[in-house]
Amino acid sequence: MEIRELVHQIHSSGYGFVLAVTGGGTEALGELLRYGGGSATLLEAMVPYSPQSLDAFIGKEPEKYASVITARAMAMAAFQKAMILQASGQKGSEHLLGIGATCTLARTGERKGRQHELHMAVQSLRSTTTYSIRFLEKRDREHEETIVARSIINMIASACGMDVIITDGTGLSFHERPQVERAQVTGAIADMLLHEADPSSRVPSCVNMSGQKRYTHRSHRVIFPGSFDPCHENHVEMAQVAYRKYGLPVDFEISLLNVDKPPIDYISLEERISSIKVRHGPVPMGDIFVTNAPLFAEKAIIFPESTFIVGADTIKRLFDPRYYRPGDSLSSLLELFRTKGIDFLVFSRKGIQIEIPAEAGPIVTMVPEEEYCDHGISSTQIRRSQQSKR
Repeated sequence: MEIRELVHQIHSSGYGFVLAVTGGGTEALGELLRYGGGSATLLEAMVPYSPQSLDAFIGKEPEKYASVITARAMAMAAFQKAMILQASGQKGSEHLLGIGATCTLARTGERKGRQHELHMAVQSLRSTTTYSIRFLEKRDREHEETIVARSIINMIASACGMDVIITDGTGLSFHERPQVERAQVTGAIADMLLHEADPSSRVPSCVNMSGQKRYTHRSHRVIFPGSFDPCHENHVEMAQVAYRKYGLPVDFEISLLNVDKPPIDYISLEERISSIKVRHGPVPMGDIFVTNAPLFAEKAIIFPESTFIVGADTIKRLFDPRYYRPGDSLSSLLELFRTKGIDFLVFSRKGIQIEIPAEAGPIVTMVPEEEYCDHGISSTQIRRSQQSKR
């Protein structure tokens, strides 16, 4: 199929999308607008080319800029923007897409053995899909740019429901076919993402991974909230201490939404849940909950009569006004925790000074160092190690 026809079909698909590309791929934007009709689908396009611009776009500094993880973060940030732009538009949320693409291409004076690669991601309300290509043939920059542009357009066409082969017309060799990964979620989790675009319409809620929308009430729960990206031995040690103290199974909670970053994409969500299931080992497993509650005030509403397991970094954020709900103060936050029956089991970490407001003392229990061994490992270290092996 000629690219002109493919682009016309995209513009007639009924979808709308925001496109973000970096490291290359800007020719795709030119092709999408070259033949007219682009306003039917392209809501916005952006090129966060510098590291500072990309960091601001996805809300963090990635471990690696040209990676499938970064492409997913870009796609989610783009999807957020698409929902905002279409809040009062004609397209329904089911027909909105966020497209992210990041690549490392040929350049003058590059070091020998530098890997040329393209990572693309599509975020929709119900799914996250990625396509990764490692260029194995020797080509110049211009040729690689053409391949990247065509690959991005084919990916967009596929996301718009068209029956296309992602490598069609790209000039890729047989050994350079893209690696594809996809994750889908239930309607309940998709609803959390849908209401994220309008926080005023958000009602704190949770989904447990056995498929029930609400958890079975117990008079007391032990909840371990975190990103678990991934879950590691320190998390397991903390859960074991809590189990020995309370004699209750430990429930894990992951918030799909974040305070200062885009929501978690669905592939990442699957990976984090899997890491908990693999790691929990001797700790009696309760439920694993996915919530739309990035703030502890919201978690308290979902999980009354609970003890929250938190680390040193988290307890510092808990009493930081930047992480309060609009209109909240320290006194109103503590009153909410009191009325909801919430308290905190706090674990220290090497090199971090923990200062807790005196008013919060009655609801905070510090774990003595002799009861908990901080192994000095972090999720960030694990992620960087995993990235270096890819």
